[in-house]
Amino acid sequence: MTMNERTLRVLEFHKVLERLARYTSFSAGRALLETLRPSTDSAEVQVRLDTTAEARILLEKRPETTIGGARDIRDNVRIAAIGRALDPSAFLEIRATLESSRILRHSIMKSNQDGSLYYLSQIAARLADLPLLEGEIEQTISSDGTVLDSASPALRRIREQIRITHGRLLDKLNSIISSSSYQTLLQESIITLRNGRYVVPVKAEFKGQLRGIIHDQSASGQTVYMEPLATLDLNNQWKQLQLDEKDEIERVLRELAAKVGRHVSELLQMVEALAELDLTFAKARYAADLRATQPKLATIPLPGVVLPEGTHLLNFIRARHPLISGKVVPIDFYLGGDFRVLVITGPNTGGKTVSLKTAALLTLMAMAGLHLPVEEGSQTVVFQKIFADIGDEQSIEQSLSTFSSHINNIIGILGEIDRNTLVILDELGAGTDPTEGAALARSLIEHILQREAHAAITTHYSELKSYAYLTPGVQNASVRFDVETLSPTYILDIGLPGRSNALAIASRLGLPASIIEQARTYVSSDDVQVDALISKIQSERDEAGQARYEAMKLKAEIERQRDELNRQLRHIEDEKRKAAAAAREEARLEFEQDLIAMREESRAVRQRLVDIDQAVRAAGEKTEIAAELEKQRKALAEAEKLALELQRRAQRRAREKAQAKTRAESEPEPFIGELKPGDRVQIISLQQEGVLLAGPDTEGIYEVQFGSFKVKISSLDLKRLPGKPRSSDKPLTLRERADLDGAAEKSGIRVNARSRAELSETVSLELDMRGWRAEEVAAALDRYLNDAYLSNMPFVRLVHGKGTGALRQVVRTYLKSHPLVKSFRSGENGEGGDGVTVATLAT
Repeated sequence: MTMNERTLRVLEFHKVLERLARYTSFSAGRALLETLRPSTDSAEVQVRLDTTAEARILLEKRPETTIGGARDIRDNVRIAAIGRALDPSAFLEIRATLESSRILRHSIMKSNQDGSLYYLSQIAARLADLPLLEGEIEQTISSDGTVLDSASPALRRIREQIRITHGRLLDKLNSIISSSSYQTLLQESIITLRNGRYVVPVKAEFKGQLRGIIHDQSASGQTVYMEPLATLDLNNQWKQLQLDEKDEIERVLRELAAKVGRHVSELLQMVEALAELDLTFAKARYAADLRATQPKLATIPLPGVVLPEGTHLLNFIRARHPLISGKVVPIDFYLGGDFRVLVITGPNTGGKTVSLKTAALLTLMAMAGLHLPVEEGSQTVVFQKIFADIGDEQSIEQSLSTFSSHINNIIGILGEIDRNTLVILDELGAGTDPTEGAALARSLIEHILQREAHAAITTHYSELKSYAYLTPGVQNASVRFDVETLSPTYILDIGLPGRSNALAIASRLGLPASIIEQARTYVSSDDVQVDALISKIQSERDEAGQARYEAMKLKAEIERQRDELNRQLRHIEDEKRKAAAAAREEARLEFEQDLIAMREESRAVRQRLVDIDQAVRAAGEKTEIAAELEKQRKALAEAEKLALELQRRAQRRAREKAQAKTRAESEPEPFIGELKPGDRVQIISLQQEGVLLAGPDTEGIYEVQFGSFKVKISSLDLKRLPGKPRSSDKPLTLRERADLDGAAEKSGIRVNARSRAELSETVSLELDMRGWRAEEVAAALDRYLNDAYLSNMPFVRLVHGKGTGALRQVVRTYLKSHPLVKSFRSGENGEGGDGVTVATLAT
């Protein structure tokens, strides 16, 4: 529904738009602003207000945000869409607008990562992002509007030919003017242009001695400008190339315009979105300068629904008129709920009208999506219709009186009002006999009540004070008047009728005291008492209002401090989380570095063993193996120390993690009984069964063996099992070992490297299988390969003898499918030949 244009003019909504226009930076934004009107759709108004709020958030984060160099390119885009060419300047405007659109879109989307710019991001999503088109324009048109050589291969070629031909032409002309044979013919030794062709100035009396074409002559007639025949062809070529260049430029511009036209819908939508954003940013900046806040929106209740006592539909707290410059006295204005009609009484001093205009104009502004110069907590309503009759708007041409003018306006209003209407009437019933005027005003108020409309009315009729006091749905109000300065204070007192102040004003202006006193005798004692009572109530309300205002300020300060404390607490928690994460990362990196060092040491040892094997095979001797192995065992012992330290660190971290988990559980299950060496236990995190060897140490750590492994583990990760320990002589299978490694990695437990070092001292590089039966090979060979792998041996020698070759075949068949065997070969000379198989183990 369209808002009444006369109401907008009377309440000076157009002046608000004029102020708002100063904050726009885009012609399309200003054009959109001119169409801005209050909306009667509550949902749309809420979106408008929220969008303005989002723009204020964005501008606080990024105050430099603007529309940039955007231009209203819609006319040029429509021209391009119908196949017509555009000037280079038009393309520059299109490129500048595309660039501004791209930058603004990126800025809004980046700022919306937390979801705080929901509506702005929806508008920004309509901003065109056409980097290819933007790039093509940039490669075609220079910043000064020149079509670049890069616009097309043909243009580049033509311009190159122009430069060559132009150079040859000038060279030829220079040779002519510098020739001694032509010096007497020339007026000057210069080259100039006439009609777009190069010529030389020739003395008129010698024009017949130079073969060529005359293009011009001087004003005196003493000089003729001739194109020598010697340069005619070059001049023609140069001129033709210029025409070719012009044709190619026109073709390039038409082709580029066609590319623009293919994006017509996107570009038009982009300009509309830029206009919306420009207007929204203008609203935000205007709101910031007004120190405005976003009002809450109330809904007019359904018929029969009564608002809670003390609540109001319109509730402007410390409202300021946005068009009054200088110091503005804020007012509290509320309407709806306990009363639907507010009657502001008192003398015609001007303060009443300002109160009416302030409330009505702020309502219109909110419906247009503007934030209001009011305190936080203020509230407004989206009315379907707002009517206003303010001031003396009589028509001189029609010779209508003030009273007649008001009545004509009111007649038009009364036929339109309903419960979704706000009516603003200034000096109701004025301009006629006071008795009849007051009676008519009362009747109009009753009609408004019957139609369930909301209204704010000013009047100077005292009769309406008692009517407002006695009539449900009607409330008195008044604007205070300063008798000392003879001016209104603009402070609105809702609930108190206005005081006449006529005698006080007359006395202040100098009317003789005797006349004033005589007048007082004519005033009834009841009126005097009522006036004194109103004065007393005003004083008490001032004190209560000041106390309430101070309490509100204190509450706001407490809330601000609470918010600040909460912010600081959140900051502290964030810092704690960051510090904990940093500590965990540091520990992880340190542990990984230690592991890398251990692995490097292990690789070095493996390589030395390989070197020994190669040396032995090359020399065919075994006498030095024992000494070299002893040396490498010492190196492995050093590596074992490092591995043990790593294991302890991992166990300590696992223990701390387990203890923290235990503390977090509401009812942790206690360990019952005492563990002792020889007990059968389960390592919970690894899901492995083993035998307790020793412990606890000073840190409460036990040593447990399962299979050929030994680990140090906390009691929190142990569970005692019934029965006797199972034999630990049997080594783990490869599958069991893989499961173990995975579980250990997840739980942060490292298998004790000491068990591997111990194995390296007992496991031989050679397994003598001579005399074995075929059925004995699988189990024994698997156990040996497992132990050799755990001892970090790079290879093993399996002695099976030559014989019939049956045992050799069984061994090699088994090795083919064993996962720990990388490859195998027959022994070389000095190693036993076919009686030995050398197996290389996987790393």
